[in-house]
Amino acid sequence: MRTLLFFICLIVGAADAAEIQLRDGSVVIGTILSLTDGEDLVVDTEYMDEVVIEWEAVERVQGTQVIEVELFNGERLFGQVAVDEMGISIIGSETTVTLPRDRVYSIAEVNESFWEGLSLYTDVGMNVVRGNNEVTQLSFGAGVGYDGRDFETSVDATTIVNEQSEGQDLRRATLAGNYTYRLPRSWQVSGLLQFESDDQQGLNLRTLVGGALGNRVYNQRRMRIDLYSGLVINNEEFEGQPRNESLEGLLGSVFRLRSARGIDIDASLFVLPSLEESDRVRLQFDGSLSIDLFADLDFKLTVYDRYDSQPPEGNDTNDTGFTLGLSWSY
Repeated sequence: MRTLLFFICLIVGAADAAEIQLRDGSVVIGTILSLTDGEDLVVDTEYMDEVVIEWEAVERVQGTQVIEVELFNGERLFGQVAVDEMGISIIGSETTVTLPRDRVYSIAEVNESFWEGLSLYTDVGMNVVRGNNEVTQLSFGAGVGYDGRDFETSVDATTIVNEQSEGQDLRRATLAGNYTYRLPRSWQVSGLLQFESDDQQGLNLRTLVGGALGNRVYNQRRMRIDLYSGLVINNEEFEGQPRNESLEGLLGSVFRLRSARGIDIDASLFVLPSLEESDRVRLQFDGSLSIDLFADLDFKLTVYDRYDSQPPEGNDTNDTGFTLGLSWSY
């Protein structure tokens, strides 16, 4: 009886274990977790924990669990994966697709539970300027995201506090929620809800609600460019001004660059022309440079700029700042 139970456990444990043969003849057995940027295959093994294997060093793969394969053109396929001299085969429930290996951009483990698709991060930063006017800038950020089979959603919050020895302390806070549904051929539909306050521009509260259609126009191993177009409703209240609601257009781009040395650049630029006030245009720019320190800890430089061509009288058209800090993702 014990022998039977042992073999049952062995079979169940091996059901998700892939056999990966390398070009040097060695074999790795484990569960495939991901392939990142078409370069590094991450495998969870029983005795060595997670190992990273160069994609070009892989000779054969067989016996995988059902995983998600994303191609460079944005197409997503689901099934068991086999790799041999013919290329990579994605074996689905009804069809089998065989492709050249260089068409594969990423491989991801299919999340079988809610917790497996959940991701969290926190940012903490500080800048100190000493002179006639001593300024201490503190920044706090946190976010939670979920990656499903056909969609992804996230909620992010940031707060920046500028404490000044001469003058009033200034604060800027943002809470943003996004939902993106993936469509074929790198297209996606997104919805957003954002709350923002900014003492520098005299903004008590701005609420943005809208949606956009986007496309990944450039997708290579280390670089991505997404373009968006849509509409948002802008409900805002400035200091000493009545609350105002208007319709704005949305034109935007999201840029991502990943280097081989653990240096990542992310940037987004959104232009929001008012469709009711012909001379008013707003811009939102956010950028970050992250340097991998160890494990999931990064050194991070964050830059932001908010531009309003027609701010209330007495307020600046631009609110620009940067912070240095640490970012932890898990």
